[in-house]
Amino acid sequence: RSSHTWFVLHELLGYRNVRNYDGSWTEYGSLVGVPIETGEASN
Repeated sequence: RSSHTWFVLHELLGYRNVRNYDGSWTEYGSLVGVPIETGEASN
């Protein structure tokens, strides 16, 4: 699933700063002290 999202964002929509995180948001979001960006995205 994550590779599909990466492909759509990077290759089809043209976003260049896309990272593929193999875990899920639930896994990442439950960690303490990890960076979580908020606000509007920029291209």
